Amino acid sequence: AAKKIATNPGKYWNPFFVYGGVGLGKTHILHAIGHTLIDNFPEQKILYITGENFMNDYITSIQKGTMNSFRMKYRKGDLLLIDDVHSIQGKEGTMEELFHTFNTLYAAKKQMVFTSDKPPKELKKLEDRLRSRFEWGLTADIQPPNFEMRESILRSKVQEENYRVPEKVIRFI
Repeated sequence: AAKKIATNPGKYWNPFFVYGGVGLGKTHILHAIGHTLIDNFPEQKILYITGENFMNDYITSIQKGTMNSFRMKYRKGDLLLIDDVHSIQGKEGTMEELFHTFNTLYAAKKQMVFTSDKPPKELKKLEDRLRSRFEWGLTADIQPPNFEMRESILRSKVQEENYRVPEKVIRFI
């Protein structure tokens, strides 16, 4: 799904919402989408930010009276990547701005990708209308790989690097 989104932004699964536990590769997926898009469409404007930094930018723009600049920054891009979007839960103004940003980008067929530690339906302090928007596209649950998958990944790396690793070592690792 990430590869398809990166090669056809705004056409499939918009938004793409990835959730799962710590250390499973959610941020890596965001970066991979961004880097692939840069390779395929270098003219595209990509914005990667954490949910917390989005909130901090919002607060700063209020304090400095620069809301128009804030809105332009987030609503004029081609790809918006927000990592750990769950961190804006309960932050009314920030949720309001993200809601309007979402609507603007969606109407313009611009791609959005979000990561979270939980699926949208479990983000209890998130506004219902924003939660609903997150569920419009594809929601992907990232789970830890099982034994067979870990073994397959390791075998692939061993073959790719042309290493000689005993079978018992592969199984142990």
